[in-house]
Amino acid sequence: GTRTETKYMLSLTFNAPEESFNDDSEYLFQGKSVDDLMFHMHANFRFFGMSALPTFACFDVMKNADIDSDFKRFEDHLDTNF
Repeated sequence: GTRTETKYMLSLTFNAPEESFNDDSEYLFQGKSVDDLMFHMHANFRFFGMSALPTFACFDVMKNADIDSDFKRFEDHLDTNF
């Protein structure tokens, strides 16, 4: 029979600004990406034979929230990936 590949997408919200990730000079995340931070979740889904769609993330949501922009980016992300 045919096997349907199951996909998943992480949608994440961070209080940290986007600049905190992917930068070796940043103390806390030490150059790690959002997907590196969520490695345990990706590994769990991979264990069950699932494959990742691109991750969506909102950043700096407490001090510098830009909700309208985040919703627009999310809508664009969904349109692109689904």
